[in-house]
Formats: sequence, C-alpha cells, structure tokens
Amino acid sequence: MNRINSIITLRHFEKDEPLILYSPDAASVLSMRMLNEIAAINVYVYDDNSFYDLDREITYGSNSYIIDRKPKNCRKVYMQARDIIMAQEADIDLDDH
Repeated sequence: MNRINSIITLRHFEKDEPLILYSPDAASVLSMRMLNEIAAINVYVYDDNSFYDLDREITYGSNSYIIDRKPKNCRKVYMQARDIIMAQEADIDLDDH
C-alpha cells in the first residue's frame, strides 16, 4: 500500500522554490533521525529516480481529488539534517484515489 505519512521541506535559496519530499516514514521517526548529523530518509520517486511531486500529479474536484500518477519506487536519501526545515505529518492514501 502506498501511503504518504510525512511531507518534508528542505532548505532553499530565496529565489528558488522549496524542495518538498514525500515519505512513507512517520514524521515522529523522521524527527528522531534529524537528531543525527546525517539523516537517512525514505522518499518516493518516479521511474527515473527524480523526486515525486504530488502537487503536479493531483487533480482537485468539488469534494474530492484524483491522483493521476503514483510513485513507482521508494529510495533512501541521505541528507544533512540541518537542511530539513520541516517534517510535517500527513495521511494520504495513494492507492485509494
């Protein structure tokens, strides 16, 4: 079952859009990993290993939404913990839409 359990926002330059990653890991688990200097985080990716972008793949209706394209894989990414601005809890079921 594909489920997004946390949304991670990374540090960015003022002129750039923030990089947002979607993870099957719980936000509480990510918070504990951020205590280390290097955080190992599982994130959803497309077939070509580029980061999955839920905002680009979602179509909103009047009372619902449809996810047009689902992520194919999950990869472990290592990053400096200080570059993580926010790890937000989420509960998005990708298979149910």
